[in-house]
Amino acid sequence: MMAKRDKELKKKPEDKLELAEAMARQSEKITERYQAVGQFFGRIFRWFSAWFDRIVFNPKYARLVAFGFAILVYLTFSQDTVDTVVQAKSLSNVQVNAIYNREMYEVIGIEGTVEVDVIGNYSDIIMINSEDVTVELDLRDLGEGTHQVDYVPVGVSSRVKATVQPATARITIRIKETKTMALSYEFINQDKLGSQYVLGNVTLDSRDVTISASKETLEEIAFVKALIDVGGKSSTFTQEAEIAVYNQNGEKLTNADVIPRTVEATVEVSSPNKTVPIYTRFEGEIPDNQAVETITMDHEAITIYGQQSVLDTIDEIIVYIPATSLSSGKMSHNITLPTGIKHGSVSKVNIEVTLAEAVTRTFDNINIIYRGNVNGYKISAVSEDDFTASITVVGTAKNIEAFNPDEVILYVNMHDVQIGENQSLQLFVDGQFPLLSITPSKETILVDIIE
Repeated sequence: MMAKRDKELKKKPEDKLELAEAMARQSEKITERYQAVGQFFGRIFRWFSAWFDRIVFNPKYARLVAFGFAILVYLTFSQDTVDTVVQAKSLSNVQVNAIYNREMYEVIGIEGTVEVDVIGNYSDIIMINSEDVTVELDLRDLGEGTHQVDYVPVGVSSRVKATVQPATARITIRIKETKTMALSYEFINQDKLGSQYVLGNVTLDSRDVTISASKETLEEIAFVKALIDVGGKSSTFTQEAEIAVYNQNGEKLTNADVIPRTVEATVEVSSPNKTVPIYTRFEGEIPDNQAVETITMDHEAITIYGQQSVLDTIDEIIVYIPATSLSSGKMSHNITLPTGIKHGSVSKVNIEVTLAEAVTRTFDNINIIYRGNVNGYKISAVSEDDFTASITVVGTAKNIEAFNPDEVILYVNMHDVQIGENQSLQLFVDGQFPLLSITPSKETILVDIIE
């Protein structure tokens, strides 16, 4: 092995020489390749440069070249210029927040809302809304009297310039005083209360309130009311009612503080009603010597709603039918409710009428009675003839045959009479005879009224 190794060491210088020669040849090849590639790209560059010179410096293509450079410049700088575009915006109805001691002072002249104009970069302006901005009026260092104070916008970025319109407020600061006043009430939303319901007694848990305001405002106050919402109520209820202050013209005053702000109110709600019959009355004369033989209605009674005192005065509802154009057949008539009645269960009636030839008959010696003698006066007829009267009855033969004159009541009303002699009192006919026309032989009688 030693001999073999010595032999290899003897050959090593020659091998190194061959390796160096091989590396030199490889280096020459690489250099030639680089030179070829460089010559190739040099030819391309010289060709592009000649082509570029012919295009750029040729007047024929000047506009096209300028347009291309313009696009390049726009694409390069457009992103940077977006943020530098100046934008203006006007914000309306911006809330004003006045800072002062509200328990001690009353301030006149503060606007509820103002307008704010903002200007700045587009990206800042588009993010601003009226709800995000407020305007402050700092009055903490001011005392009683009149002052000119600047509005200060709040909630606006420092990168945005904001101006308020108007820029200042002319305000008057007054020292508050207190006064105790009687509390009344007022119903609101009565149009939303069912027409069949009636509002009754109202109970307030407080009848006096304390008003805190300037001397000038206190002198302007005419009355204080608890506002009771009755909309949709159908039974007795209790609610917290807001208290409002009004001047003599009924205008609400907002500068006065009310203590307490609400009061507990209990309101009685009822639905007094009464069911009464529906009768028909014919106005005028039926033509062609005709009279009503039969009449039928789809509703013969109605339930009416209103104050009990009004219901007590009503015993019937009359539907008046024009007779001058009447003929046999069907018709529909609206029901007119008496004054003070808020609601009726029936709004109209459908009526069917049949006519027949009219017959006239007279009945004598119908007694006259006296009603409504609320003062307890004594009354006597001046003439014997004024104790009775005759009546003329017009109707069909069938209906007159069934008529009983004893059911007719002739009377005079003494409710408003005065003491004296020979007083003329109007004669009235009472009784329900819808198919007949009854006329007394006299319209008035003479009587003596004695205390």
